[in-house]
Amino acid sequence: MKKLILSIFLVAMAMVSCNNKSFQEETRQMEWRGVMIDVSRHFYPMDVLKRQIDLMGNYGLNTLHLHLTDAAGWRLEIKKYPRLTDLGAWRTHQTWKEWWAQRPCATEETKGNEWFTPAFSDAQNGFGGFYTQDEMRELVSYAQERGITIVPEIEFPAHSEEVVAAYPWVGYNHAEMDMTKDSTYMFMADVLAEVAEIFPAPYIHVGGDESATQKGLQPEAMRRIQKIVEGLGKRMIVWDEGLTDNPADSAQIIMVWRNPDTATEAIRLGHAVIMCPSNWCYLDSYQDRPQGQPEAMGGYRPLSHIYNVPLDSALCAEATSTGHLLGIQACIFTEYVPTPEILEYQIWPRALAIAERGLGRTRSYEEFHKWAISVADSMRAVGVNAFDLGNEYGERHESLQSVEHVGLGTKVTYNNPYNSYYKAGGDSTLTDGICGTWNNNDQRWQGFIRDIDIVVDLGEEKEVSSVELSFLQILGPEIYLPATVNVSFLREDNSNIASSECKMPVDLYEAPFAVQPYKIESVQKARYLHITAQRTPRRGWLFLDEVVVR
Repeated sequence: MKKLILSIFLVAMAMVSCNNKSFQEETRQMEWRGVMIDVSRHFYPMDVLKRQIDLMGNYGLNTLHLHLTDAAGWRLEIKKYPRLTDLGAWRTHQTWKEWWAQRPCATEETKGNEWFTPAFSDAQNGFGGFYTQDEMRELVSYAQERGITIVPEIEFPAHSEEVVAAYPWVGYNHAEMDMTKDSTYMFMADVLAEVAEIFPAPYIHVGGDESATQKGLQPEAMRRIQKIVEGLGKRMIVWDEGLTDNPADSAQIIMVWRNPDTATEAIRLGHAVIMCPSNWCYLDSYQDRPQGQPEAMGGYRPLSHIYNVPLDSALCAEATSTGHLLGIQACIFTEYVPTPEILEYQIWPRALAIAERGLGRTRSYEEFHKWAISVADSMRAVGVNAFDLGNEYGERHESLQSVEHVGLGTKVTYNNPYNSYYKAGGDSTLTDGICGTWNNNDQRWQGFIRDIDIVVDLGEEKEVSSVELSFLQILGPEIYLPATVNVSFLREDNSNIASSECKMPVDLYEAPFAVQPYKIESVQKARYLHITAQRTPRRGWLFLDEVVVR
């Protein structure tokens, strides 16, 4: 009955869409308006994918990018290499999080070695699954009937733990295929030939990202793969690590996921570009106040943030007229998406913002937001687990206005430096009166990949009653609360008046997300505050925003 109701709903909404004036008032539509679904980290049945295809087709999205292979599982039957699915599709733990946690921790002694050997199993004893070629042909046909093109991704050379486990002779190490062996390219040619026969799309995505140990070989390796793909009558797509400074490589389509400015460089070199910068387009993120939301990889990307994905660098007149801007895409990597219900919750309604931008509509965000609330409500009414946009909590309230306190604008000396990638506002960050948002990438939180050791100079001796420091914890990217925070109150001559310590609440040790204040209350007259924060044995990152002195 639910499926019947959903079908009626989709037909009705399609009719509304076709007759809605705002759908007709469009400027230039992008050719590629996509959603990427990662079925490697967690495998989803066919009916789940069909349901997403139905929704995509109804709201102007036209490309389903299937991330079919990665370390956590190979998801497509390849007849010439049956162990890819006999072994590589089945792992020893049901969820990616459990499976990933079983690896031994890297230490200084093991760094650079093959310290992670993933554990795979079989269909009788393992967890996972795969799509047969006939099932995938059926899905392709189903999508075509709804105006959706399915583009397959087969990772090369990295993210290949499952490949190496099944066929060790392909491996350079536990995680990468060997780029130096002719046999590796023969293997890829065989695999891609079967893939090309299943998917009529004009594209094949071959990954090309995050190769850790063979970087110098990668440009030539990707050219060799490109010849294979072109020999199959397809165009090759790679993640933006595949971008070189050689204009001769311009036939490769660049999928920009890191810095959106990379699109400008890629277009200059003649590449077609698909925009999916992770800080805006990755849906493995929190879309509302993280407490109470399903666990996510990290970041805070509400609908409004995704709607404002920066396209100006690529949407110049030249790129538009020459077709170099191929499109835009939302990506849902699924490390923390173990069920179909969470998959839908993370995609909808945020994917509507990608459709809106890809269709080139010109209505205001306020108009779009009102419409998106209505769509999400309608989806939930027929069983789609869309996020309740109408009851959104919104941004961290402390970040919405500046904080007045005794230490505002004072000098901070860093005995242990912050990380250059997470420097935020630099040396003035911790006393600028600005608190961090729910997002660790907001350039407000300052990140340290070591213990914190700083000195705050109040300029003169002042009476201090409390010092409060807020730290961030997001387990996915290994950002952890500190084990202890210590504040020493120092006189003009740097002599110690008193020291106080605050410890992490035990119940927050495994919290997927937390913003926790560490408050030291001690009435002292001091010129300097020597502040240290010690990491727990799991190490990782410390993220700190404002040092609030009262």
